Amino acid sequence: MKNARIVALLATAGLCSAPGALAQTPGSSEATAPVAATQPPPPPPPPSTPEEENLFRFYGTFNPRLVAATGAVESYNQPNAVAITAAGNPVFSNAPDKARYSFQVAQSRVGFWLNEKGRARAQLEIDFVDFAKATPTVASLPRVRIARVDYAFNPNHVLSLGQDWDLHAPLNPHGINLVGALFLGGNTAFMRQQVKYLYATPSLELGAALGFPTPNNTAKDAAFELAFTPTLAVRGAYKFGKSRVGASAIATRVPFNLGQTDERFGAAVSVSLFSELSPTANTNVRVELNAGQNSANLGLLTLAQGRLAEDMREVGGFISVRQLIAGPHAVYGMAGFQRVLDPEKVVPAYGYPSGPTTGEPPAFSTATLSGTGPGLQHNGSVRLGYEFRPLRQVAFVLEGFLFRSRFRLQDVDASRIGAGRTALGIETGALLTF
Repeated sequence: MKNARIVALLATAGLCSAPGALAQTPGSSEATAPVAATQPPPPPPPPSTPEEENLFRFYGTFNPRLVAATGAVESYNQPNAVAITAAGNPVFSNAPDKARYSFQVAQSRVGFWLNEKGRARAQLEIDFVDFAKATPTVASLPRVRIARVDYAFNPNHVLSLGQDWDLHAPLNPHGINLVGALFLGGNTAFMRQQVKYLYATPSLELGAALGFPTPNNTAKDAAFELAFTPTLAVRGAYKFGKSRVGASAIATRVPFNLGQTDERFGAAVSVSLFSELSPTANTNVRVELNAGQNSANLGLLTLAQGRLAEDMREVGGFISVRQLIAGPHAVYGMAGFQRVLDPEKVVPAYGYPSGPTTGEPPAFSTATLSGTGPGLQHNGSVRLGYEFRPLRQVAFVLEGFLFRSRFRLQDVDASRIGAGRTALGIETGALLTF
């Protein structure tokens, strides 16, 4: 019987691996070969074990959205509405004061679990986000979000290895902007390649993790690969009912100018207090407060990008509340804010390929991103949303947003355009989960 299950699983996986197939694996009936009349009937199958249950499960979220804004917005420094994190940099954006709109589907995601309820299990999840493409259609390409293997060597103890949500700062706000999610504006942690250990009981959660400090998307090993300075993260939470309160921290030493005569290692650390509360059956409240130094150097989605000559410090946090009104109707709201404590030390996120050749300042259109960090001195936003959920799997959402962002500009630009920017807009669409 176990072999028959495995054969059925392999046949199903082969069918589902065809390009574009995203449907959940259907249940399969078991069949046995015919037997001669003189043979006794086969014995009944043994009871299934947890190792044999739920061997393969598809899941996903489809997220088609319409985004409209009164002015320029940006997604992690890129001047588009793929996953909005701030108002648009007035130097780097096209026509920063002109209204714009976009259709987006790239935040949709699909994934699967292997042996989800077994002691050894694995998860893979992808989405289609590319921040360098403003409104792609068939140009969207898969992006790996999660690729992990877990081993539960005890019901309360789990060891996990791979790419996954960071152990640090585990909460996300509500809303339709799943990848933007108040990042760079109060929400700090995202994905990390790490090995982590979790201990959990009905009332307590403890964890620790070693991870790689930040992505390196170039072809060559660089400072973090050569410096052997992984991140160390710890987390603890007290759980009661559907609520929990906790604290977490992550830290490492950041190498600057590794191997050079002026080589320096700077402390990079972020600490967080978080809580998820359910004061009633229909109310959910999520809160994070954070503080850090050189936090953006850790791969966190924050503003404090340290460098050779300066360590940068910051504070921030967010609150997100969702209230079920009646039947299929719910409302939610959130606010987030992040601020660098020494704003004059922030480096602009952009530069010019060459200086002006005549006495005129360079045209804004010639500015390019310089890879020096977010370039934001502070960033805050407020979002209010209405959700109509006629079925458990599908919700139609209307969400309004306000961003207020202040950028550090090059000296040549500070006198000819304002550094503070405001953007108003809406995101509306559907969230279908399976």
